[in-house]
Amino acid sequence: MPGRKTHMRAGAISGAMYAGYRARNQAPNSQLIEVLGGAVGGLIGGALPDIIEPAVSSWHRSTGHSCAAGAAIVSSGSLLASYEAYCRDRAAGSRPVHPGIVLSPQGHVLSPVPNSIVANLTELLWIFLTGCLNGIAAGYISHLALDAGQPRSIPLLKQGL
Repeated sequence: MPGRKTHMRAGAISGAMYAGYRARNQAPNSQLIEVLGGAVGGLIGGALPDIIEPAVSSWHRSTGHSCAAGAAIVSSGSLLASYEAYCRDRAAGSRPVHPGIVLSPQGHVLSPVPNSIVANLTELLWIFLTGCLNGIAAGYISHLALDAGQPRSIPLLKQGL
C-alpha cells in the first residue's frame, strides 16, 4: 500500500507535469514558476485524500477516495480553467507599467523601486498560484490512481463501475 511519502512524491511529479502542460504557451519564466507551483500543489493534492479521510486502517477509503471524487475533479476542468485564466489575468495586471525608478520633470520619484518589487512579487505569486491550482488537482488524481491499484482498490471501482 503506498504510504504518505509515495503519494506526496507522485503528487509532486504529476502536479509539476500537468502544470507544465497547462503552461506550455506561456513565457519560459512563467512556465518555470507554474511548474514549481504545480509541484507544491501536487504535494498538497497527493496528501489531500488522506487528510480528508485519515488512513487509520486499510478500510478507510470512502467518499474522499472514490471514483466519484476523481470524476468530480476531472469534470471541473472548465472551472479550473476559469480560475487559471483569472490568476493569469491578475498576474498580468500586477506588472508595473514603469518598472524601476521613474522621475518627474522636477526630479521627484514617481515609481519607487519598492513598488516595482512588490508588483513583480505579486505577479510571481499569481503565476505560482496558477500552477498550484493545477497541481492540486493532478496530485489528488494521482493519489486515487495509486490507491486504485491496491487490492482493496477505491469505492465504485471495486464495485464494477
